[in-house]
Amino acid sequence: MTAEQRTELLNHEVARFAAEGWTVSSVAGNQAVLQRTKRIRFWLNVFLTFFTWGLWLFVVLLSILNRKVESLILTIDHYGKVDRQFPASRKLCWR
Repeated sequence: MTAEQRTELLNHEVARFAAEGWTVSSVAGNQAVLQRTKRIRFWLNVFLTFFTWGLWLFVVLLSILNRKVESLILTIDHYGKVDRQFPASRKLCWR
């Protein structure tokens, strides 16, 4: 495939993921980095807050403030195959 065809294919994939709620962080050459914040389960948290008479609201506020960011790396090779990588999130280790 030519470079223009690969770029067009990558732009098509980026547009497809952008329609699903991903934001484009960067596009360089044959690679694109997309990100989105994880969603919280709204109705479950409303139910638990109501059921526990507001005690669950503390957990809801913490989960809203500490939402994780998901990343996705799209890479296209010379044959036009799109590779999707979800980098492992870093976890804090307390020692």
